Amino acid sequence: MEKDQLPFLDSDDPHFQHARALSLSVGAIRRAQGKSNPNDFPVGSLEWHFAVEDFASDVLRALMGDGSETVDIPLGERPLD
Repeated sequence: MEKDQLPFLDSDDPHFQHARALSLSVGAIRRAQGKSNPNDFPVGSLEWHFAVEDFASDVLRALMGDGSETVDIPLGERPLD
């Protein structure tokens, strides 16, 4: 596979559809809250990295429920906010 070629994504795959729906939902909620999304910045920029990290935190929050329970998930050296 060439370096610039994206891997094949099956848009009919239910997992892909669920992930896409989650991503769009979190992005819309963040937009309504006045937060920026990763696609607001050039890929690789410092702002993009911060937005990706914040977006990922919101995705995890959405997957874990209402936030009343605490779950430790090690994702690297930086703890979740």
